[in-house]
Amino acid sequence: MPGYRSIKHNTMFVKLLLSLTAIAVITVILISTITYSISADNSIQNAIAYNESILTQQQELIHKELTAIKYAASGMITTQSYLYHTNGSGKLSVSSLIDLSNFVETQKKISPYIDSIYLYYAPLELVLTSRPEIRTSPISTFADRSWLEVWKQQSDNRTLWLTGRMDGFEPEQPAASLLQKMPLIGQVNGAIVMNLKLQLLFDDYLSHYHNKKGATLVLGPHSELLYSDSADGESLLAQLDPVRLTGGSGYYMDDSDRIVSYTTSELTGWRFVDITKRSSLLQGMDRIKFIVVTVAATYLTVAFAISFYLSRRLYRPLQSVISYIGGSEAGQRSGSGGPLPAGDEAGFIRHIYDQLVRNWETLMTEKRKVDSLLTDNHTAIKEKYLNGLIQGGSTDQAAELLGLRLDFTRFAVLTLELEEPYPVKGPDGIQFYLFRYGLMEELGADIDGEIFAKDDKRTVILLSVPAEEDDFPLEQAKRLKQLLLNRYSLNVTIAVSRSYSGEQSVCSAYEDTLEALNLKMYIGKGEILTYGILGDWKSTEEAYYYPYELETKLLQALLQTDREQCFGAIRQITRTAIDRKLGKANIQQLFFQLSGEIMKTLVQTRGDMSAVFGDRPAYADVLSRAETLPDMEECLLDMCSRIIAYHKEKRSKMTDVTLQLATDYMDVNFNKNISVDTVAEHVQRSSSYLSRIFKESTGMTINDYLIQLRIKRAMELLQLDLSIEEICRDIGYANVSYFNKIFKARTGQTPGQYRQQQAADRLLSQGKEQAE
Repeated sequence: MPGYRSIKHNTMFVKLLLSLTAIAVITVILISTITYSISADNSIQNAIAYNESILTQQQELIHKELTAIKYAASGMITTQSYLYHTNGSGKLSVSSLIDLSNFVETQKKISPYIDSIYLYYAPLELVLTSRPEIRTSPISTFADRSWLEVWKQQSDNRTLWLTGRMDGFEPEQPAASLLQKMPLIGQVNGAIVMNLKLQLLFDDYLSHYHNKKGATLVLGPHSELLYSDSADGESLLAQLDPVRLTGGSGYYMDDSDRIVSYTTSELTGWRFVDITKRSSLLQGMDRIKFIVVTVAATYLTVAFAISFYLSRRLYRPLQSVISYIGGSEAGQRSGSGGPLPAGDEAGFIRHIYDQLVRNWETLMTEKRKVDSLLTDNHTAIKEKYLNGLIQGGSTDQAAELLGLRLDFTRFAVLTLELEEPYPVKGPDGIQFYLFRYGLMEELGADIDGEIFAKDDKRTVILLSVPAEEDDFPLEQAKRLKQLLLNRYSLNVTIAVSRSYSGEQSVCSAYEDTLEALNLKMYIGKGEILTYGILGDWKSTEEAYYYPYELETKLLQALLQTDREQCFGAIRQITRTAIDRKLGKANIQQLFFQLSGEIMKTLVQTRGDMSAVFGDRPAYADVLSRAETLPDMEECLLDMCSRIIAYHKEKRSKMTDVTLQLATDYMDVNFNKNISVDTVAEHVQRSSSYLSRIFKESTGMTINDYLIQLRIKRAMELLQLDLSIEEICRDIGYANVSYFNKIFKARTGQTPGQYRQQQAADRLLSQGKEQAE
């Protein structure tokens, strides 16, 4: 029945009934409490053992990753020693610098938990890094040098784990690093620093245990907090007792009735700590709780059923009154279905009144919040209105309500685009937005009009234009540009519209600036673009053009790895686009198509795209974000440079492998009837190509190399008791006369003369030994 109420007076019968019910409930609770306590103690001991096993498992998983990183650092020492070469002035050679930079970048990818790598050479006072913003730097000007003092200190172990050091690139966040001193043995003259993504490592291995009850902390060697899966990690750290956290592993119960389990890493000295409230472990005792609740609920249900029956018979008239109040509008608003306070009907009515008063106070509080919200966000509401206005939104009386400093009698629109680099730029962009809105507030004080943000990059100014001063918007644009450059070193492109009248013309004025901004593609960044210069440009703009001849020239140069000709073709394409005044869409399509053709040449030559551009090529994104022709040209130049370098390196490696195969084959088969064609067929290359690269590499022809091998073998066999004919056949010659001729031409003696000379030398040597 809606709005039904049951009011029970404190009669003796009801008191007796409630007393018996209470005795039954207390008895059941006492018996269940004893059973529950025994089970709870067993549960806590099992939870402690479980926490220790989980900590050990987590530590071993993290050790596996850290050990792999440690071995990688040790392996880098050997590899870098092969790549390390200096020139005559004691500096790194260009090839060594390139190889070491590529090597450092490659090593960074071996583990997802390596943020960056520094390779430091003390004699050169030089640091090579894998950071994209800085590849090499003198140690004296390197931003991140907090590890250098630790490196200088003497230590028994040349592999050190650093935590809590200041990161020179991100000072607000402490860095964790592996410091490997070089070399492994001897005087220390360098270091390998691997900066770790410690938060990612801990999140991957410590945050996926969804059934655990407590919080996990990781403490550094000096008990500093490295990780916490709880928001109040610092508070938990302050409550730990460092004296008890001694030894390899163990647990203890603190004063706040919390179980602290811990284990210490032998690799890094870090401590893995689990803090679990004892009360949270008891939350799993649902079965015992269910029994207690079920028995108590059964007794209470019977008691309440009897009470309900008596109340219906004794207080039926009172129920009618309460039902009427509960069914009224006031009763429904007050929540008639909620629980009522104990007492008689007067208490119920008083309760309804109190709820009405509270509801009224709640409504007034919400009203004040809404008024405050509208007042505080007046600027945002005005900005939203102006954005709608420049997009062709309807005009109404909102201008008067918002207090706009513009009457739209005569105005112009200035659209500003801030160019990179920005003065402030944080990882989430908040600092830049705060700077931008602060800048708008400062500029707005000196502008007769309104200034607001259109999007992340554009800022729009609705500027009042005095009568008969058509050059006023351009003068204001020049003043703003000079002000931003001098005060903030901020480069900005400003588009200026024609002068308009009326709110309905705001959209047209803004479209003027957008058309003018399109000319930034050709004119460049940091200029003032007025709508007036569009006339001549539009009259001479070509509908569509594509440089097929220049494309062919570019692709041929790319296939021939001719860097100079390739770059010249790209720059000629850019000049052609400017001379013909191609449209923005035509230019973007042209450069995108050229980039696709460049990629096709790489695929057609069986090139490895990931080896040239990485796992995620970003050239398409760079082209799409490019706003000027020089930016697009630079992207194509970079693509071609990478492809040419890749092909040259690939050809160099192919030549080395071919020469090794040919040499190995001739070393084994020189005593057979082989020729240049035989060797070329074995290495699967043409005879002319093999002869050319062999001559360039060794300084001799393939036939000369074969003769050298045979003569060397013949000189060894002449020491034995073999005939000239046997030796001739053994080294692959069928004609003894030809063998004698070749042998004399190479050694100045015939085979017989060489044997006699060697025998005489041996006798002479033996005579000297006997005389001594």
